[in-house]
Amino acid sequence: MSLVLTEAREIPGKGRLTRIAASTFNGLRDTGLALILPILILVAWQISAHFQLVSLQILPPPAQVLDIGLQMIANGEIPDALFTSMWRVMAGFSIGAIVGISLGAAMGLSRTFEAYVGPTVRAFCLVPTLAWIPFFMLVLGIGEGLKLAVIVKASFLPFALNSFEGIRAVPERYFDVARSFEFTRIETLRRLVLPAVLPNIFAGARLALGNAWKALVVVEMLAAAEGIGYLMAFGRLMFQLDTVLVTIAVIGLAGWTLDTIARGAERRFTRWSGHAA
Repeated sequence: MSLVLTEAREIPGKGRLTRIAASTFNGLRDTGLALILPILILVAWQISAHFQLVSLQILPPPAQVLDIGLQMIANGEIPDALFTSMWRVMAGFSIGAIVGISLGAAMGLSRTFEAYVGPTVRAFCLVPTLAWIPFFMLVLGIGEGLKLAVIVKASFLPFALNSFEGIRAVPERYFDVARSFEFTRIETLRRLVLPAVLPNIFAGARLALGNAWKALVVVEMLAAAEGIGYLMAFGRLMFQLDTVLVTIAVIGLAGWTLDTIARGAERRFTRWSGHAA
């Protein structure tokens, strides 16, 4: 009997260790699979540079690009540019989130408001962000206002649409229950609407963050004197292809990091819903 109880006590621990081991193995496997393509690209790049299949002025060897990248990190060019770009992204993204969620919630809660405003909002956002840059330049100049406007434009639509769709997906009987319990409007928003729309908001946040980062790089390339996009444009003007390749790598890694953080936040705060990606 004692032996049976001991084994019964040990089973949960073993099961937990097994799950941890399986999770670790799956993580390592996924990481290994994800590295295959970059490694193949790096090998092909090195072969091309070694045999000069492409002019070294056009495609510098990996060692040269790595050396330039380390120099740009050591002298502060990359850290300073990333700090400036991240500040711009976070500021514009935050404004876009506030505007988008507010507008989406208003359209979702009021069919009359959606009928008046919805078509105009959709038509406004169907025009690509790049097409708005000349207009924003004329109105706002080429200062920080231009960058913020472009990022807000790029990021607020995913918030608005996902908030709208999340609210409209709530069954009407839930609102009937809220009315039967005599919830105030604030209580209905806090206890019914917000939990229902939260998974959609986080899904929209990931898309909005990606849009904001890409829009920022473009506008910094066109009208900026600092930032990671400016570094890329400067390298192109000076025909410093190693600098261009370094900035491409930094932009890709920074965008991947932002998406990973957003995905982690989505899983953390919407785990209960079963909608986390």
